[in-house]
Amino acid sequence: METNSPNSVISPELAAAFQLSTSFCRKEDDKPLSDLVPTGDDKCYLDAQKSNLKDRRRAKSLPATAEQASLFENCTKKVKFADTFGLDLAYVKHFSVTEDPHVPSKVFSRLNSYPLDDKQDNAVDLCETFSSSLKLYRLSPTFAMPVDSDDFEGRLQQFRVALEKVSITNFDVNGLIRVMDIDSVRKEVGVRHTFNDWMTFVDTKAVLESRQVHQELWSQFVFTLFIPPYMNPAFSVQFAVYHLTDQGDFWDNNAGQNYTLTWDNT
Repeated sequence: METNSPNSVISPELAAAFQLSTSFCRKEDDKPLSDLVPTGDDKCYLDAQKSNLKDRRRAKSLPATAEQASLFENCTKKVKFADTFGLDLAYVKHFSVTEDPHVPSKVFSRLNSYPLDDKQDNAVDLCETFSSSLKLYRLSPTFAMPVDSDDFEGRLQQFRVALEKVSITNFDVNGLIRVMDIDSVRKEVGVRHTFNDWMTFVDTKAVLESRQVHQELWSQFVFTLFIPPYMNPAFSVQFAVYHLTDQGDFWDNNAGQNYTLTWDNT
């Protein structure tokens, strides 16, 4: 490539350098390309800029200086395991129930540094809270078993139905009812009970268990009441037994007081 000046020649390599370093050269639109031909000093300046561009491109992945690069080249990672030094890779500790734990003396000295009165008060409060959480509520009858009373037979003759006894297991109340045999097509024996002081109630039917064959005067029925596990201890379980026949409905409600089971702390 030749310019208007016959004494100046630009090599292809230098022309390429012009294209890479156009940001460092000042262009004027009204001047021809011949005015942009560099002098000897300009060539040295362009060579320095090309060298800087190469260094900048390389600095994206390499250290900025040669000294830093030499530090990374001499630094290598080394990993050594404990077994190479004759040590165990794992340590297993076996504990025995008969072995007392080893408590460092620092723990005792720190424990003794606290005020004694506050520690005792806290211990008492903790014991009371723990004991109260262990209290269990269980149902207990407030009445004597009717079958053990002397007038049980007379009450059976009078009311045609009578509660014999109950037994309580966890949240189950099992009971036994004795009814007089009445000539009736309709015969229904059961228990009417409530958990909320008769705001609501439930009827539970009893099942025939046995019969006095030699007399054929009365029959026995069994029933089970299922108590809610989260029942409010402030309420009690009240119930009465019934015998429904064609001749009428007969009830045994403990002389109008109902049979009552209350919650007791154990």
